Amino acid sequence: MKVLKFGGTSMGNAGALRQIEAIFRTNIGLGGQPVLVCSAMGGVTDQLIEIGTLAERRRLARAMELYEQLKDRHLQTAEELHVRPAFEALTESLFSDLKNLIRGIGLILEFSERSRAYLTSFGERLSTRLLTAFLKKQGHPVQQFDATFIKTSGKNFLRDEVNYHETKKQVQAVLSTPLQQGISPVITGFFGTNADSVISLLGRGGSDYSGAVLAVSLGVKQLEIWTDVDGFLTADPRIVSEASIIGQIGFQEAAELCFYGAKVLHPKTIRPVIERGGEVRIRNTFKPKNKGTLITQHPSPSRVPVISISSKGVHMITLDLFAIRQNKREVMSALFGLSSNLEINIDMIAASEAQVSFCVESNQDHLDTFLQQLHEICPIDIKKDRSVVCIVSPGDVQGQIGVAGRIFTTIAESGVSVEMYSQNASEIAQLIVVPSAVAHKVIANIHKNLVQ
Repeated sequence: MKVLKFGGTSMGNAGALRQIEAIFRTNIGLGGQPVLVCSAMGGVTDQLIEIGTLAERRRLARAMELYEQLKDRHLQTAEELHVRPAFEALTESLFSDLKNLIRGIGLILEFSERSRAYLTSFGERLSTRLLTAFLKKQGHPVQQFDATFIKTSGKNFLRDEVNYHETKKQVQAVLSTPLQQGISPVITGFFGTNADSVISLLGRGGSDYSGAVLAVSLGVKQLEIWTDVDGFLTADPRIVSEASIIGQIGFQEAAELCFYGAKVLHPKTIRPVIERGGEVRIRNTFKPKNKGTLITQHPSPSRVPVISISSKGVHMITLDLFAIRQNKREVMSALFGLSSNLEINIDMIAASEAQVSFCVESNQDHLDTFLQQLHEICPIDIKKDRSVVCIVSPGDVQGQIGVAGRIFTTIAESGVSVEMYSQNASEIAQLIVVPSAVAHKVIANIHKNLVQ
């Protein structure tokens, strides 16, 4: 048995759903019984959030226009797959509930976190019913399930934590009978329900995470993430045209790449599977013959000094400790307390007695508030248009002499000055901050000299 997770692009249109059916048929032909976990159709979650926001802002007419567009997209796709009557039968009450919810938000002029979680769950509930109708028409034994059996802590409607103990019991209670009968479940990703049976989202990467939760709960050793990329690459192909697929990579290396710009999946997706002795494979829905990338706890040894490079844009912020009477301990305590309260992620940090420097992504909620309150604690300097470049080495690089020297030599040959540097104790990831305008040059030269 495998858990196959399909992303938004893989669910995006009739042609993509036909690709999923072909992948499903191949797995069945090999004697497997796939468990499918699915995202909403590409762009639908963002559209639902826009609809809710418009309704809250007294623009109900425009919100209802977007609702009709969303409904028409699903119905048109069902028409192209020749399953419209079956899909309409499965979703008549869903569309009615969605319409009433939008009107309710417009009536009370409030789009709370609870209602946002409920509203956005409709994307997955619609997409899985569409795929189920199509797979049944093709003669496959499948059954659609809303993932209400993924139980959450109830601490946050938008980024809730999973109660694995309770989830495992519920998953096995709900899915064991259909699985024993040879029926493959088609399950919504992205959300679960708390102890009060209220929908809670699993946050960024939530649908991929749902796949991991189900793999762990069912005792399945392999989770396949089907997306629109071939797997992890040695660099962004838009920067390095000769970038190649990494056939196998360790969990720690993959997590570093994901956090620093490789938008393959969120690192929290792979952790529960890997920690329980499983593996995660990234594959391309539209190139199913490609093997993709296997993420494992113990990858094969690699002799290259660098296996991949990723990057993302940030602000670099420096606190001037010399200008205040507080000691560093007090400032650091205030910094981390503030970042925790406002849910601001700090990417990397370097400290001396005179300064503390760190990086934050510029698109985070509450960032302006964070910077304003931080300025009340300590004088700050903000450098925008910076990039964190993450240079990832294989796990067995630890203790090798000269790797960092070769990286800095290559950066120097690029004519670029490093503004900030950090390395973790495992020596897997080395992070540098450079102006965004020259980040591409640095990445290309490191790839040329240390990856190939």
